[in-house]
Amino acid sequence: IESSVDSGGDYCKPQSIWNFADRCDYVRSVDACEGGGYLSWTVYVYCSEDEVAKWFIVAAGVLFLLILFLMLSTSADDFFCPNISTIVNKLSISENLAGVTFMAFGNGAPDVFTSLASVVSSPSPRADLALGSILGGAIFVTSIVLSGVVLTRPFKAAVWSTLRDLAFFIVTIGFILLVF
Repeated sequence: IESSVDSGGDYCKPQSIWNFADRCDYVRSVDACEGGGYLSWTVYVYCSEDEVAKWFIVAAGVLFLLILFLMLSTSADDFFCPNISTIVNKLSISENLAGVTFMAFGNGAPDVFTSLASVVSSPSPRADLALGSILGGAIFVTSIVLSGVVLTRPFKAAVWSTLRDLAFFIVTIGFILLVF
């Protein structure tokens, strides 16, 4: 690219280019702008001259994301929760133990395996991205999901269990930050 913007590096910053043609060339030539996946969203958005087409692409992406969330929630309701309930009933496990083990594993396993698959299958693995994804998921669950549960159905939390879990979470994050 014959442009004043550096096309190398690990970052994709097409917003810093004002000329439409240069911006499109930049997005097509910089590897970091590829984004991965099956669709090249950055190319669609930055190389389309029609503003209506850009907004249509973004709206279609949001609609597709909503459909994926709907499919995920349906499969969890129809397959995951009944299986966990059956295992808990057959093994006569308490709800607390089931929540700590089975539900936590069922909630976290896809994140861990997806992050591992993305690191292993990539020609230039980015462990920081996988780690950020896992930590982001944990922080989302402990903040947004927990607050949603509290707002929907108030309950009295066991102080000892909450402090224990919080202490282990803080120690784990500290260990991860130390290692990486």
